[in-house]
Amino acid sequence: MMQKPITITVNDYQRLMGLIEFASLKAKMPKVTSQLMENLGEAKLLPQHEIMDNVVTMNSRVKLKDLTNRIEAEITITYPEDAEPRERRVSVFSEIGLALLGRKENDVVSWRIPNGIGMFEVQKVTYQPEAAGDYYL
Repeated sequence: MMQKPITITVNDYQRLMGLIEFASLKAKMPKVTSQLMENLGEAKLLPQHEIMDNVVTMNSRVKLKDLTNRIEAEITITYPEDAEPRERRVSVFSEIGLALLGRKENDVVSWRIPNGIGMFEVQKVTYQPEAAGDYYL
């Protein structure tokens, strides 16, 4: 599915590009990392104070609805070192994080699930650092 370009903050862009450069020195870039780099290259960049509060930025908490079974879940998009799947904290370097970063409320995103491809609606950004004034997360 062709997705439109994402919108992210300049700060998230700079930090993520630094992580990608560091990761690429250690090993061949996996598919998710190269896709993230492509998304960042096409992204619309905004200063933190200008990003809309309905956009998924780094460290945002997002309420999702599975469009197949209608089950809802809330997850947080984190940097790799802060990921903790049991606490629903997913890395931006995962398929889920990649699909969600820069998307807005009501967007439909997809990623691989055990029995195929899951389709999920971004119902609500329940916490966004920039909207809360937490510019240093």
